[in-house]
Amino acid sequence: MEEEHFDKKREAVLAHIQTLFEEMEEEMVMSHQEKYALLEDSLGSAGDADELYVAFGQWFHDHESDLCFEHTMEELWDHALNTPEE
Repeated sequence: MEEEHFDKKREAVLAHIQTLFEEMEEEMVMSHQEKYALLEDSLGSAGDADELYVAFGQWFHDHESDLCFEHTMEELWDHALNTPEE
């Protein structure tokens, strides 16, 4: 009986934490989608390559602390432009 009670508690804790993780993931996805939409808007208003770079840099610096990229803005820019298209 006590083992059954223990198992129920363990399962309740695991289920609760799993639910919290799922909620956190959903919020993170929504946040990233919003930031991506802002990037699309920023880049869409650029008229030439120089403005594109400036727009990307501004977007990056505005959201850098939220996104925690492991690369600098310049590294992301260079990687994006030097990655072959499929």
